[in-house]
Amino acid sequence: MDRQLLSKILAIMKNRLLEGKEIGDMKVGALLALGHQLEAIFYYLGHELGTFLKVEPVSNVGQIPEGLKAAISEYHIGEVTITDSSEEIVQLRLKGHSSSKDLVDKDIKSKGNFCSFEAGLLAGLVEKLLAGCGSIDNVHCFAQEINCSLQSGEEFCEFMIVFQNE
Repeated sequence: MDRQLLSKILAIMKNRLLEGKEIGDMKVGALLALGHQLEAIFYYLGHELGTFLKVEPVSNVGQIPEGLKAAISEYHIGEVTITDSSEEIVQLRLKGHSSSKDLVDKDIKSKGNFCSFEAGLLAGLVEKLLAGCGSIDNVHCFAQEINCSLQSGEEFCEFMIVFQNE
C-alpha cells in the first residue's frame, strides 16, 4: 500500500466534500493506493463490459481499428488515436477515459500502470468485433497499458491489444 499517495488522495477528497463538490473518480484513485492486486479485478470487469456492449462486428482483422474507433466513440469511452495496427496487434492512445480523466490535473502520479479497466474493456471490444469473422473462432485478446498518463504526465494513456488471427 502506498500510504503517502492514499493520504494525498484522501486530503483532496475531504476538501472537495467540504466545498460541496463531487469526489467522482477520486475513489478510484484511492484504490490505486491500496495496491495493484485490484488491477486484475478491474481488467476482468472491463473485459466483461467490452464483450457485453453491442458493436458492429468486422468481417476481417484489418477492419479492427475502424471498428474499435467507432465503438469507443459510440460509448463515449474517450478520444482515441490509433498509432499502429497489424494482423496481430493494435496500439492506440486514449485520452479522457474514466480511470484517469479526473486525476490528470490533480498532480497525482502513479508508480505503475493504472488503467487496467480500460485495458480489459479494449480487449473485450476487440473480441466482440472479431466475433463476426467467420474464419476466426474463439478469439482471445489481451490488452495492456504500455504508458499511463498518471506516470508520464501526458494527456493520454497508450495501450497495446494483442489478438489471434488464425
